[in-house]
Amino acid sequence: MVWYVTGSVVATAVHLVLPVSVQPTWYFLVALGAAAPIGLALRQTAPADKLPGRLLLLAQLVLSAGNLAAVLDAAGGGTEHGPAELLITLGHVCALGSALTIVRRRGRNDIGGLVDATLFAMAVGGVLWTTMIQPRLAAGGIPVGRQVTVLVNILVLTGILGALVRLLVTAREPLPALRRYIYALVLSLTGNVALALSKGFLTADRPVWVQMTFLLTYTCLGAAALDPSIQTLLRPGPAPVDRLTRGRLAFLGAALAVTPILGGGRQLLGLPVDGLLLVGSTVAVVPLVMVRIGVLNAERARALRALTHQATHDGLTGLPNRTELMNRLRSALRGDTRVVLLFCDLDGFKAINDRLGHLAGDELLVQVAERLAGCRGTGDTLARYGGDEFVMVCGESAAEATIRRAMSRPFTVCGEQVAVGASVGVVAARRGTDAEALLRQADAAMYAAKRARSIVGTREGVDRS
Repeated sequence: MVWYVTGSVVATAVHLVLPVSVQPTWYFLVALGAAAPIGLALRQTAPADKLPGRLLLLAQLVLSAGNLAAVLDAAGGGTEHGPAELLITLGHVCALGSALTIVRRRGRNDIGGLVDATLFAMAVGGVLWTTMIQPRLAAGGIPVGRQVTVLVNILVLTGILGALVRLLVTAREPLPALRRYIYALVLSLTGNVALALSKGFLTADRPVWVQMTFLLTYTCLGAAALDPSIQTLLRPGPAPVDRLTRGRLAFLGAALAVTPILGGGRQLLGLPVDGLLLVGSTVAVVPLVMVRIGVLNAERARALRALTHQATHDGLTGLPNRTELMNRLRSALRGDTRVVLLFCDLDGFKAINDRLGHLAGDELLVQVAERLAGCRGTGDTLARYGGDEFVMVCGESAAEATIRRAMSRPFTVCGEQVAVGASVGVVAARRGTDAEALLRQADAAMYAAKRARSIVGTREGVDRS
C-alpha cells in the first residue's frame, strides 16, 4: 500500500507544476490509477462478497469516464459540460450503491440506523445548498438543469457520508479501510462544494487546488482498497440492535423538518422559494422514510412473532407447550372429525437423568421430541406437556404403534447408549368433548398402562357428539 500512496501523492504534486494544457490528461490518468487497487482487492474477495467492490469499481470507472469527457471537452475548446457532469453524477450514484451495500451487509439489522444517518446527512447537505450554494448559482445565472446536477451530487455525497459514518460508529473492530473511504468522501464533497460556489459546474475550469483535492480523493480510495481490512468491510458483519429511542426520534424529526422550515423561512423573509431543494429533498426523503417505516413494521412483526412463539412453545424442545396444546385441542374438538389423544410418559427417564445429570437429561428429551415428531401425521400436533410427558393430538390411533417402534431404539446421550420406554394412554372423542376432561382421561389411561407395566394402555373416551 505504501508504494501506491507514495506514487499517487508524488503524481498529485507533479500535477501542480505541469503545463495547463497537459493537466487534464494527467489528471485523468492519475484518477484512473485508483481503479487498479480496487480491482486487485476485488480479485481477492470471496465471490459472495464481491457486490460492494464491483459497485465501487464501476463508480471509479464511470467517474474516470466523466474525467475523460471533461478532457475531450477542454481539448475541443467547447463549453458543453453536460456529458461529463452526467457521468460524474452517475459515478456518485454507483458509489452510493456501493456504500449502501456495504452498510447493509455490515449492519444487517441496522437498516433503520442507516436511513436515519442518511436522512440527517442529506438534511445537512440541504442546509449547505440553500444557504450557500444555490444563491451563488442563481446569482451567476447558472441554468436550472446544471443546478439540478449540482444538487443531486451534493445530496448523494452527503448521504453516502452519513451512511458510512454510521457504519464506522457501530463497528466493533478497527476498520482503517472504512476511515480512508470516509476521508475520500469528505475530500470529494469539499471539492464539489468549492466548484459549485466558484464555477457553478462540477467539471469546468477547475482550480488547481480543487483538482489536487480530487486526486487525493482517488488516493484515499485506492489506499482503502489496499488495506487488509477491506476484506472485513466487504463481509457481513454483526447485527447491532436498532433502538429508535426518543433522542433518535427527535433527531430524525429535526432532519425531516429542516427542508420545509428553510423553504417556509425564505418565503416569510420575501426570498425566492428554493423549489429545487423542495422537490429534490422530497424525492430523496420520502422513499427513505417509507423504508424506515417498513423496517420498523418488520421489526415489530418479528418481535411479535418471537414473543408469540416464546409464549406458546417449549424452550427446550421447540414443541408447542401446554397452553398451545389446549388451544389446538379445543379447536380440533370443535370440528367434525374424530380426535385421538395420546398421552406419553417416558419410562426410565428419571434414572438416566439422575445418573448422567440434568444436561444429559435435557439432551435426551430433545432427542425424544425429535423422534416422536417423526411419528406425527399431516395436521397432527405434538406438544411437551411438562417434564418427561408428551401429548399428541391426531386423527387416528395408528400413531400408537409408530411411537412404540420409535421408542424401542436406543438413544445416544453423552457418548453412551441409553434406552427409555413410553407408557401411552390413548383416548378418542368427537365433537363437543370437553378438552380438559379428555386430557384427564388420557392421563388416567397412561397411568393404567404404567401400572400394568405395559407399553400401551388404551381407554376409549366419551363421545358426546
